Amino acid sequence: MKAYCITLKGCEDRQQHIQSTLSKMPLDIEFFFGVDARVDDHHLLSHYDEKGFSYNLGRPAVLGELGCYASHYLIWQKCVEENEPVIVFEDDFNIDSTFEDSLDIAKQHIDSCGYIRLENTGRKILSYKTHTYGKQNLVKFLKVPQCTTAYAISPLAAKRFLENSQTFEFPVDVFLRNVWIHKQPMFGVWQSGLWGGNKPSLIGDRKRKGKKNYAIATMRLLNKAKSMILNLTQNLVHLRTLGATYKPKGLFRGM
Repeated sequence: MKAYCITLKGCEDRQQHIQSTLSKMPLDIEFFFGVDARVDDHHLLSHYDEKGFSYNLGRPAVLGELGCYASHYLIWQKCVEENEPVIVFEDDFNIDSTFEDSLDIAKQHIDSCGYIRLENTGRKILSYKTHTYGKQNLVKFLKVPQCTTAYAISPLAAKRFLENSQTFEFPVDVFLRNVWIHKQPMFGVWQSGLWGGNKPSLIGDRKRKGKKNYAIATMRLLNKAKSMILNLTQNLVHLRTLGATYKPKGLFRGM
C-alpha cells in the first residue's frame, strides 16, 4: 500500500525523524505538504462554518484545525483519484517492532473495513473484537478515539468523508468520531505498534477566549447530546449491516 505523511513546509526536523522511523518498514511513503492555514490562502479554508463550529465546540476554530482538516481532505481526494487504499500519517509519531504486524492487519482488511486506525491510545475505548492476531486485535470502535496520527483508508471511505465535509463544522478527528455524519464503520488495530510523538503541536491554542457565551454553550451541550444519541443509533445500524466476518467476537474495553 502507498503511504502519505502529512507535513508542512519548514518542518524538516519532523520529516527527518519520520524517514528514520519508517526506514525499515515495508512502505512506499511520500511526504504530502498540507495546508498551513497560518500562511496559505487555500480554497478549502472557505469550507469553514464558524457558526456551526462554535455551536459544536463552544468556540471558533483555530487556524491549525482548519489546515489539518483541509490537509486530510486533500489526502482523501488523492485516495479517490488513485482508486486504491492508502496509509495516512501525520508527522509526529514513534513505532516499535510490532508496527509491521499492524500494517499487515490493515492491508488484509482495509478493502472490507474502509477505515482502520493505526494508533495506540492510553485511554479506555469502547469497542468489540472481530479478529485476533497474537497480541493485536482488529476492533470495531463503538466510541472512536481522538487524533488522526495514522490510519488506513479505502477509496469508498474517503469518498464518504469528502461528501460529508462540504463544511468544516468540527476538527477533523471529531468529524471522524461522529459516525452518524458519514456512516462509515470505524475499525482499528488494538494495540498497534504506533503512538503519537511528543513534538509541540502545530494546531495552536484551542482554549476558549473571552467571556462565556451562554447561547453558544447551550447549543454545544445540545449538539453533544444529539451526537451521542445518533452515534449510538448508527453503531446499531452497523451491527445489523456488517457481514458475519466483522460481527462482535466479544466486547472489548482495552487500555
